[in-house]
Amino acid sequence: MTIKSIFIERLLNLYGKNEPIFTDEILKVFSDYSRPRVFQFIKKAEQEEELIQFDKGVYYIPTETRYGKSVISVEQVVHKKYIENKGEIFGIYGGLTMQLNFLLSYQVPNTIEVITNNESTWVREITLRGRRIILRKSRCTINKDNASAYTILELFNTMDVKTYKKDASVRREIISFAKKQRVRITEIIALANVFPSRATKNLVECGFINEIE
Repeated sequence: MTIKSIFIERLLNLYGKNEPIFTDEILKVFSDYSRPRVFQFIKKAEQEEELIQFDKGVYYIPTETRYGKSVISVEQVVHKKYIENKGEIFGIYGGLTMQLNFLLSYQVPNTIEVITNNESTWVREITLRGRRIILRKSRCTINKDNASAYTILELFNTMDVKTYKKDASVRREIISFAKKQRVRITEIIALANVFPSRATKNLVECGFINEIE
């Protein structure tokens, strides 16, 4: 088996097709080779279209479609880099994306906003394949145990509480999310001190706090 074949096979076994693969992941997988050598592998695989560069530092192994090589999405890259990877959660969606998920808006946002551990500044804007991405540093470390409670607090910190009171569909969606994710009052209380007082005030004022155990 040639080095080139081993290169693609290793990546394929670890990541599969049409999944974002970051440069640092490739370097880690091939840590038994020098950095320049790994980039030679990448360049060769690109030339033969076995590996496609989606954006700087982001690659994927394509499939063949009737229209040519497959293309991954910006959403896939953002989700893996800033929200979740291999079962590890380190971020949540914010802004219009969050509002859309909870029926607070029906506008499909062109801008993706995330709140993540993987950002060191309070707010930063980047562009990925022409899409505007707003990155916000998390108020505390987000993980699989507190991500849902963090989402609830972020939601009530930014939403107009009058909408929650007046719109039954919004109430049902938020309560359903909390119950499905088994969010507990104790989890919300544990995170409340890192949020503005507005978040907990809204939670209590609208009666949501009485809807969960």
